[in-house]
Amino acid sequence: MHVVRSVHRVRVLAAGAAIALTLAIPAVALADTTSGTPSIQPAFTRNATIHVESITVTGKVVASVSLAFMCQPLQVFDWETGQTVETTVAHLEGGQVTLIQAQGRTIAWGETQLFGGTATCDGTTVNHVSAPVTAAVAPWKTGTAVVGASVYLIDDNMSASDYASTGPVTVRLSNR
Repeated sequence: MHVVRSVHRVRVLAAGAAIALTLAIPAVALADTTSGTPSIQPAFTRNATIHVESITVTGKVVASVSLAFMCQPLQVFDWETGQTVETTVAHLEGGQVTLIQAQGRTIAWGETQLFGGTATCDGTTVNHVSAPVTAAVAPWKTGTAVVGASVYLIDDNMSASDYASTGPVTVRLSNR
């Protein structure tokens, strides 16, 4: 009699596991595993300008985004003299590039951070930076996309800064 109860318990557990698995499969298939599409910051400038020069897609998974930016001289307080002086030497302390592309019902996106390197902030020199943006959800396709970029520049003492962001810019992705 104990054997019959054990067999019955095993059958009930197996049936319950099968039902749970059957209910879980559609939920897993419809789950959003991308952790959300990143947003693009609005266009803004504080003593700097920025624009997207070009985008080239390599192997459908990496988009190389080339940016150009200009910045104004930084007003820095000199602690030895007590005077405010201008400096044209700046460092790329931060920034980012975000690329978003609609592909039917899928939204492909990628994002990369900018950091490091020097820039000349004299109001006339055009500085350049290029950043690889890896596709996070689906491979990049030839066609329209939206890109946004920003740069944050500081002086050697980290007491003055310039900033610029492009806002959302419509671009065309291609393999060339």
